[in-house]
Amino acid sequence: MNLFQKGLLSFAVVILVTVITVAALAGYSTETEFRRYAVTNNQRTQRLMDSLVAYYRQQGDWAGVQQVFAGLVEFPGGRGRQEAAAGQGSAAAQGGGDIVYRVADVDRWILATTEGDLQGRLSDAEIDAALPLYLEDTLVGYLALDVPGGANVGLDEHASDFLTQLRWALAIGGGVAFVVGLVIAGFLTRSIVLPVQTLTRTAETVSQGRFDVRAEVRGGDEIAQLATTFNAMAANLERAEQARQSQTADVAHELRNPLAVLQSSLEALADGIYAPTPENIGPALDQVQLLNRLVEDLRTLALADSGRLSLELQPVDVNALLARVAEGYRDGFRVNDVVLTLDLADSLPVTIVDYARLSQVVNNVLTNAIRYVPAGCTVWVKSFPKDEGVTVRVIDNGPGVREDQLAYLFDRFWRGDPSRSRHTGGSGLGLAIAYQVLEAHSGRIWAELTEGGGLTVSFWLPAA
Repeated sequence: MNLFQKGLLSFAVVILVTVITVAALAGYSTETEFRRYAVTNNQRTQRLMDSLVAYYRQQGDWAGVQQVFAGLVEFPGGRGRQEAAAGQGSAAAQGGGDIVYRVADVDRWILATTEGDLQGRLSDAEIDAALPLYLEDTLVGYLALDVPGGANVGLDEHASDFLTQLRWALAIGGGVAFVVGLVIAGFLTRSIVLPVQTLTRTAETVSQGRFDVRAEVRGGDEIAQLATTFNAMAANLERAEQARQSQTADVAHELRNPLAVLQSSLEALADGIYAPTPENIGPALDQVQLLNRLVEDLRTLALADSGRLSLELQPVDVNALLARVAEGYRDGFRVNDVVLTLDLADSLPVTIVDYARLSQVVNNVLTNAIRYVPAGCTVWVKSFPKDEGVTVRVIDNGPGVREDQLAYLFDRFWRGDPSRSRHTGGSGLGLAIAYQVLEAHSGRIWAELTEGGGLTVSFWLPAA
């Protein structure tokens, strides 16, 4: 059974139960009230009321009314009263059929009845339904009628025909309501199922590796929200697939050049073209070291992606770490004719970090600066407390990057230099590694354009 059939069956059961319940309650209530109305207002009941009032006028009270009550019920209006009195037992059983008549005084005490005990009083509900008995505008008692349901007791032919037509009308009306409700339920179920079926087909297409397809979003209900979420998931899968393909190509690109240089150097040494001197072996060793750094960077990123990047956390003075790492870069900046300036806060909150990993972050950011900031410029390293943590900024006044390139600075293997030359850029993994390391420390890193030109790379770490 598919979703449409299940939905339609559920609607059908609910509609059927509702129609049957409403029809049964409405029919029962209508029949009961109509039967009571018909019996209460027919000529027989009116004559019985007149006979009871006449008895009270004649007696002056209700004394002895039980002895003659059966006869009054069987022969309202006084006809055959002696016969009724003589056969009181049979008259009580037959008078009025199955309708139970009771007479009560003005204090509600039951004085006469065709069935049951004389003890007790009429309840408030019974008084509301009872017929008052007046003698010259004076209330002298009540006539209560208990009309049974289910059979046309005490009804004339016209009243019985009306009830029969009422039952048929309720049955036909209920059937029509059920059919109309089922048709409407079919349209509603289809409007729910159709988007789900469309979303299912789209999901099947995505499962086959086509991440560019998107589900159609209609309206703003939960299914539309599901389609929106699915589209976001498909977009993420598409970006992940593109990144995987790009990363595979980038890794191949990064490995090809050093391996080619290493191969040519070794072949030259093997063929005797170069003598095995330190000067000739040095370039090959440099390429091996380059490959080793690349593999280690890729390993770091893989560990971060899988959540297995190990951290040896300890209290760290960020200012001391910045000063130590920056000191190792002073000669490099001096050779490039770039001024390196430290502007560290007097006091910073202590952070709980991995000293080696945080040093790696600072190294990567400064390496980026020494590689891209031209001669005659300045690089500032600033630290200050902010947002219950420590913020570090590496600011330069070099050429910077275009604003549309800011979003790609922390992508893997991305370089601002389209030539992708290692003379103007490293492997393209430094800032990506910095991003992952800071994420592992519950921190964050971002880049923005320096006012007046240049690039500012900032990162924030929470205080201990």
